[in-house]
Amino acid sequence: MMSFLKFAFSFLFVRNWHTGQMELSRPRLALFCAALFLLMLALTIISVLQAPVLYVAPV
Repeated sequence: MMSFLKFAFSFLFVRNWHTGQMELSRPRLALFCAALFLLMLALTIISVLQAPVLYVAPV
């Protein structure tokens, strides 16, 4: 399971200069999470703005 996540999200990993092992990059992870949050926020705003407006005339 972990190897699949490492393969699917390989852009989040960077090679350690000293050990040569692939490690999770915190700046890349932060940018990815921020982009994911902005995408979800945009989809939420779009869905709210797409809702029909009910207008009831005062009598």
